[in-house]
Amino acid sequence: MPPKILCLHGSGTSATIFRIQAIRLSRILQSHFELVYVDGFVDTEPGPGVLPFFEGMEPYKRWLTDKDGHEERPWPDLEKLVEVFNRNGPFVGIIAFSQGAKAATHLVRWLEHRGQQLDFAALFGGTVPFRLEVGGERWAELIKPTIITRSIHVIGDDDPWRSESEALMDHYDKPSRTLIRFKGGHHMPVDPAINERLAKLIIACHAESNDI
Repeated sequence: MPPKILCLHGSGTSATIFRIQAIRLSRILQSHFELVYVDGFVDTEPGPGVLPFFEGMEPYKRWLTDKDGHEERPWPDLEKLVEVFNRNGPFVGIIAFSQGAKAATHLVRWLEHRGQQLDFAALFGGTVPFRLEVGGERWAELIKPTIITRSIHVIGDDDPWRSESEALMDHYDKPSRTLIRFKGGHHMPVDPAINERLAKLIIACHAESNDI
């Protein structure tokens, strides 16, 4: 069986929609990994850019209510995500978009606190845990200890959530993180060259972690 990657969608979409959004990358990775797409826990309205292309593909889901940040102290549904992780794994890494990257960060930190480490976390247009505290007095404490799992941060130059994606990098150890920027907004990259680069990096992270 090929190694598994957990795939977490953004807010207001679903596992089915993310499978379509990530198809350019998954086509390259599918000969190396099994990509496992799962649904968020909270029913919601369709997210930014979802309509009209994904109209009629309800239910739309999200991971956190995400209104004021207080639901993250602690995030009450983290145990549900851990259960999904354990039931559907084992996983060698995560691919996550937008709010899914925030959920992934909570999960990766939880794993590290328990002595478990994935080969990589690839985070696309990620929103950030504790976003109300970014740049504030408590920010330095909230990001400690920084996550040592190898992280790949993919950020569109025109993404309206770009500042959150950049702040998300603070949660990850600088020597073990990689930043890839692309021309575009809040979406998965469409450029074949970017997707080839990302796939090679993901494959290399897994190989290096397992001496392949």
